[in-house]
Amino acid sequence: MQKLIRTAFQPIMSARGQIVAYEALLRFRDGENKPEAREASIRRWEGTGYIGTVDVAVLKQAVAALGQLHPSIAVSVNVSSITVTQHAARYLRELTDLGALAKRLIIEITDSVVPQDPRSLLDFAKECAGRRVRVALDDCAPGMPRCEETVLRRLRPKLVKLDRKAISTAFQALDEEPLRALIQLAASLGCRAVAQGIDSQEKFDWAYALGVRYFQGFLVGHPRQFPLLDEQVAFRNLDLTQPPQDLDSVPAIAA
Repeated sequence: MQKLIRTAFQPIMSARGQIVAYEALLRFRDGENKPEAREASIRRWEGTGYIGTVDVAVLKQAVAALGQLHPSIAVSVNVSSITVTQHAARYLRELTDLGALAKRLIIEITDSVVPQDPRSLLDFAKECAGRRVRVALDDCAPGMPRCEETVLRRLRPKLVKLDRKAISTAFQALDEEPLRALIQLAASLGCRAVAQGIDSQEKFDWAYALGVRYFQGFLVGHPRQFPLLDEQVAFRNLDLTQPPQDLDSVPAIAA
């Protein structure tokens, strides 16, 4: 199964040109790495519950990557809202006893076709905070319930990752006020807004003018592998065509 999936790491850059973090991304091999193919697989895993097993495997890769990076650089990793709701205990066990690495790990809670239960989200964030691990909200856009002021005020995520499609649409249509309001809201709550999908200097300058100070996209850097990570250890036992049998079967990674 390690021949099917892998991890790649994409940098997040500050407006000063410094790499402050890498996001651990799930990628496919063998010509199946198109965005629509990845999206279809993730939705299928969410439907079967297998996403919990995949999320744990990628989390272990993210933790292992922390050991290869400078202590000033963080690593973020996605977790499905399905995992947060249905497999939180299993996932949270992997965040225990991380030591000094915990404060450099950021868990990005992604959107899902299933509406996120606000209570489970807040409980998960509280458990992460108790382990000194920070949370972020991925794929945020104006008008989304999970990005409303009441939720952000209670959750206080470290990062608010602005949805690349929402950024592209606002950039092309010059309809920027709703996005500007979300960025200002995040800043007022001490959350760092990250503009995703920044692939040109023009888009970078436009997002900066809206108040964004952290950026991710092809202009900043493409996803790349960290060659010293042992992906076979992480993924050899995953059978992505079947529902989960035992979430504890994902092996540990040797950093």
